[in-house]
Amino acid sequence: MFYQLNYRFLFCLFVFLSQPVWAFDTLTASVDKNPVMADESITLTVVANASLPRDAFDTSVLEKDFKVIRTSVSSHTQIINLSRTITTTWTTLLFPRREGLLTIPALNVNNILSDEIELMVMPANTSANEDMRDIFMTTELSPDNGYVMQQFTYTVKLYLAVELERGSLQVQPLENVIMEQMGEDTEANIIQNGKRYRVVERQYSIIPQVSGPLTLPAPIFEGAVRTRNRGSFGGLFNPSKPVNQLGPEVFLDVKPIPANYPHAWLPSESVTIDEQWSDSPDNFVVGEPITRTMTLSALGVDQSVLPELELRLPPDVKAYSDQAQINSVARDRNVISQRVETYALVPSRAGTFVLPDIKVPWFNTLTGTTEFATIPARSIQVRPNPASATANTQPVLPQNVTIPAHTQVQHDLNTPWYQRVLYWQVLSGVLLTLLLWAGFTRPTKVVSEGKPEKTQARSIDETEQYQYLLNALKAEQADTVEQALLNWLTYWYPKQPKLVQYVGVIKNDEFAQWLNEFYAHRYQHNTVSSSQYQTIAKWVTEHRKQLVEQLKSKGLPELYPNT
Repeated sequence: MFYQLNYRFLFCLFVFLSQPVWAFDTLTASVDKNPVMADESITLTVVANASLPRDAFDTSVLEKDFKVIRTSVSSHTQIINLSRTITTTWTTLLFPRREGLLTIPALNVNNILSDEIELMVMPANTSANEDMRDIFMTTELSPDNGYVMQQFTYTVKLYLAVELERGSLQVQPLENVIMEQMGEDTEANIIQNGKRYRVVERQYSIIPQVSGPLTLPAPIFEGAVRTRNRGSFGGLFNPSKPVNQLGPEVFLDVKPIPANYPHAWLPSESVTIDEQWSDSPDNFVVGEPITRTMTLSALGVDQSVLPELELRLPPDVKAYSDQAQINSVARDRNVISQRVETYALVPSRAGTFVLPDIKVPWFNTLTGTTEFATIPARSIQVRPNPASATANTQPVLPQNVTIPAHTQVQHDLNTPWYQRVLYWQVLSGVLLTLLLWAGFTRPTKVVSEGKPEKTQARSIDETEQYQYLLNALKAEQADTVEQALLNWLTYWYPKQPKLVQYVGVIKNDEFAQWLNEFYAHRYQHNTVSSSQYQTIAKWVTEHRKQLVEQLKSKGLPELYPNT
């Protein structure tokens, strides 16, 4: 008998569990309030008497007359006397798009229809309604018209006459619009028409990237407020009530860039440019850098529209730039964007130079005219470097090489002989006499093989410096390369205290361009690329061959016969 009872129980359970879950024949729809204010939320509840997937209910049919915020789904199973009931519930938060009589159409879920719902939407933007309500929002745009890429300030205010337990204020982002919150929310208490409100204010920076009509989305507030029901225990456990509020939309017609505008587009209410120097511009010395920092500031624009500063310099003043610093800050309901550019200016010769003026055109959105932010032209006086030797573009010859007669300077035959004798010829004669005298009077030193010791020529030193430079370039050691290149050039040109001063001495565009890029990386604290080391290594090798060929073309003996 026990086994018979078990069989009966299992049979009933099997029949119960085998009931079709798709036996769906009822769909109901309801709203939590009717009528409703235009800025209040509506909770639409749709219930089906079956277990259905989440996406069985399509909310797109509601988009025509309502703004669909979100939809949640829950499933419930109830068993009474072995009778099982399954329901699927969709809860959708809606905001009406307009006032008047709206209709929630018959909803279709798996070909089962619900009933239509007529909903009365009352105006919400009248002062009388606001005076009676505990929660409402206002929006404001400043200025109320303007140009593309100009900054607008979008202000949202939430008025609360009830105690807020929790809340969230959101503004949906827009395409082709740069929108950022400016600062933190501010709060204030006011009395309006005899009613006390707590006002929460939030500001956004709105920068349209395209012209034409623009609708700023309505802000949405979701939260919970404490009810006024005292409840038990003296109101210590007052229940909260969820609230959802929609603010008004704002419409804007964004003006395009004026036709035939000749400059880069920079719309603003105020643009300024200034400069700072690491040392006085009156203290320039040949080969010594002085840092010039220029700052471009613009009110009410995004940092992406700030143009690069056009730096024009005399040919004998080189500039080594640092990476531009660009940033934006929000201050006093406005965005202030800045571009900071830093240059190390190095003059290659002494004299008076004029640094041209720097002009940045911008469009004044208040007056509708083009204006210029300007740094005026400046005259600088560059003093000679006391440690520098007189620049000479010809290679320096070894001391033991005599210049052939046909390479010497030809003077007018009518010039008296004593005027045609150059000072270096007299000096060479004196030195030659001293060397001959020393050769006859000083005994010859003997090495182990019995041969006179050969004096080490300067060419060996140059070869060693040349090889040392190539090794440093191969190892890609920036500091070593700079010093090795300086030492090697000293064997061919008049000695200069700084490497940059050889630009004016050598006067080679390829060398000057490489040195400019080399120092640019050093000033920016970046790593010099391998290609830059390879470029200067190739230049050094070819330039060394050219220098040797120049000496040969003048009939001089080969300077470095063993290389």
